[in-house]
Amino acid sequence: MSSSCLVLLLSLASSCTLPWSPVTIRLSIPPQPDLCVQYAAHAPLCVSALIARLEAHQLA
Repeated sequence: MSSSCLVLLLSLASSCTLPWSPVTIRLSIPPQPDLCVQYAAHAPLCVSALIARLEAHQLA
């Protein structure tokens, strides 16, 4: 990850597209914090969705 992208994330930027890559990183702040990574035109992969899937799997 480039240092400029890291600085943007640390300053709570809402989105950062890596200049040499088709990857976009999005950070949501409270009240609904989340971290999502998206590759090109694919659906984003978010931490909240992963946690929900794990919780659903544990309850089943």
